Amino acid sequence: MSQVDLQALTRELEQIARAAGALMMRGYRRGGAITKKGAIDLVTEYDLAVEAQVTEALATAFPDITIVAEESQGKRAIEPNDDALRFFVDPIDGTTNFAHGHPFFGVSLGLCRGGSPLAGVIFAPALGVCWAGNVEHGASRNGEPCHVSTRAPLIEALCATGFGYDVVGAGDDNVPEFRTVQSRSRAVRRCGAAALDLALVADGTYDAYWEFMLQPWDMAAGTALVLAAGGRTTGIAGSEVDVRNGAVLASNGHVHEELLATLREVRGGRPVPLRG
Repeated sequence: MSQVDLQALTRELEQIARAAGALMMRGYRRGGAITKKGAIDLVTEYDLAVEAQVTEALATAFPDITIVAEESQGKRAIEPNDDALRFFVDPIDGTTNFAHGHPFFGVSLGLCRGGSPLAGVIFAPALGVCWAGNVEHGASRNGEPCHVSTRAPLIEALCATGFGYDVVGAGDDNVPEFRTVQSRSRAVRRCGAAALDLALVADGTYDAYWEFMLQPWDMAAGTALVLAAGGRTTGIAGSEVDVRNGAVLASNGHVHEELLATLREVRGGRPVPLRG
């Protein structure tokens, strides 16, 4: 990219993410105000505090790049089919985990041009792990280079997935896909934080991850990391990934086509549900 130094930007994102993680940990397992955005969709006072800190830091460091953050700005500016640069910010991906004291949560900061991921940093402070990377210079895990796995075929793969917040009563809930992939892979994990699931594909822990009914801030940083680590990302139907569409299949590349075919088989031609 001629307009942005992605390596310098990634370093700055990591500093911002680590500061956000420190703020998060002040509230971890200590209680705090919790409200609901939906029947099972939570937001804590730390989601709001972290988002305010992160957006202020991003605006100061990168005043010319639009910020779309989940809690304060997530209802706007995610539809246009343009090539503008945007930061997509999830202050706490895995809020339900955070609220219950489960350590699988983190801050997710992703840069995209239009819907195409360019750079991302995901910091999981309770796990002590920071993933950072961009499509020009590769990915790292706690400062050490990381890469996707080389495992294949699918029966040897450890996969991950998730379920949308409107899964209760939803007619298209990812359960048939989960059941089938579970029977055709080594195992499927479901830990409740899309950003971390994607990061774990990037560092070779998981071999593949799929989900639909996501939001752009769930996907932006993690898909950038998978690409930076040498992996492959598409939509569930196989089209080029667009973080604004809400569906993703990310893998080490070696199991991608087999998993894609499995998901197509289960869906039987039904359209993929997109953003929740």
